[in-house]
Amino acid sequence: MRFFTFHYMPYQGLDAVQAIDDYGVGWCTLPNSMCDPGVMASNYRDYVDQAALADELGFDGVTLNEHHQTPFGTMPSPNVMAGAIAERTTRARIAVFGNALPLRSTPLSSIEEYTMIDLLSNGRLEAGFVVGGGPEYYSFALSPTNARDRFAEGLALVRRAWSEPGPFRWDGEYYQLDCVNPWPRPVQQPHPPIWVCGIGSPSTLEMCAREDIGYMGVNASQGHVDFVGQCEYLRKAADEYGRQYDPARMGWLTHIHVADSDEQALEEFGAHAAYGGLLTRGFGGPAKTFYPPGHLPPDRLAKWERQTRESYVAKPMPGDAPLMGKPQTVANRLISRLKDYKIGNVAMAFQWGTMPHDMVTRSMRMFAEQVMPIVRAELDAYLDDLYPQRTQSAMATGVGAK
Repeated sequence: MRFFTFHYMPYQGLDAVQAIDDYGVGWCTLPNSMCDPGVMASNYRDYVDQAALADELGFDGVTLNEHHQTPFGTMPSPNVMAGAIAERTTRARIAVFGNALPLRSTPLSSIEEYTMIDLLSNGRLEAGFVVGGGPEYYSFALSPTNARDRFAEGLALVRRAWSEPGPFRWDGEYYQLDCVNPWPRPVQQPHPPIWVCGIGSPSTLEMCAREDIGYMGVNASQGHVDFVGQCEYLRKAADEYGRQYDPARMGWLTHIHVADSDEQALEEFGAHAAYGGLLTRGFGGPAKTFYPPGHLPPDRLAKWERQTRESYVAKPMPGDAPLMGKPQTVANRLISRLKDYKIGNVAMAFQWGTMPHDMVTRSMRMFAEQVMPIVRAELDAYLDDLYPQRTQSAMATGVGAK
C-alpha cells in the first residue's frame, strides 16, 4: 500500500467570498490583478517545505497536478514544481498527475520534461497524463471535441518514444513528426510508470484496462459509491481483456485532516474549507468555461453538473463520512474505504483552502506516525489475501510498458 501527499497549491491571499460575489467564478476570468506575488511566493515556499516534510516522514510520494488561470491551483507547469521538489527530496516518488497532453502542440514536450525530472530525481518520477478540464480548454481557446482522440494518440506516442530507440517518424491523425528521438533517456527503463488520471469516464477506465495503464481517480468530491463503481468497472474490464487486475495500478484522491479529537479536526478543517469550496464552486461557474461543448460525454456531464450543484452546501466537504478526526477515526474510515476499493495507492490532500502551514504539517506528522502504519499493515495483508500475485508498486512492473 502506497501513500502519497497531494497538493493543489492554492493562492491564499484572496477574499474568496467577495471574489465569487463580484465575478461569479474562480477560474479563467478572475482578474490576475488580485494576485499579490509576495503572498504567492510565500505560499510556494510553504508548499515545497510540505513536500520535503512528506519525504522525511516516510510518505511514499508527493503528488502535483496541472491547472491554468485560477487561484485554486497555481501549478500551470507542475513539471517546474516537480524539478524544485526533486532537489528537496531524496526517497519519495514524485508523481505528476498529470500533464494535459491535448493542450500541448506536441507530446514531445512532456516526454522531454518528464525525462529531466526522472533524471534529476534519480528515477523517482511517476508520469501522469490527463485530458484536462473544461476551463483549460477555455483558457487555451481550444476545442475539446476531439480532445480524447488527441489524448489517446499523444499517449501512444509517449509510450513508443520512451520504449523504442529513435529516431523514427510519426504519422498520426493529430501529430506528424519527421523525427522522434528524445534526448536524454530516463533512468527508469523502458520508462517511468505511466498513469492516466480521470474522473470516472467509462471510456478512460476502458482504455486503462485495455492498454494495461495505471488509473488514478482524481475527483476528490466523488462519493464512496461512485468510486466503488469505478473500481469494479476497471476490474471487470481488465478481466475481459485477459489481464490480471493489479491493485498497484489503481489509486484514489481524497482529503485528510488529523487532530487530537474528531471535533477539533472537523472544526479546523471547516474553518478553512470554505475558501477552497468557493473556488471549486466557481469551477462550475459560467458554462462556457467549465462545460465547453464536447468536453464531457453527456452522461458524465449530467452527473458532474448534479454533483457540483450539491457540493459545499451546509458542509465543509461533499461526500460520505469525512476522513477527518483523531488518528484512530481516520485510520478506521480509511481502512474501510480502501478495502471496498481494493486499490494499492491513495493520494491525500492535507492542505485545503486557507489551512495554514503549521496546521498542515501537524496533521501530516500525526498521520505518518499514528495512522499510516495501521492502515499499511491492514491493507497489505488484505490485498495479499485477495491478490497473492500482486506487485507492491506500479514501479515494479513499469505501468504501461510495451
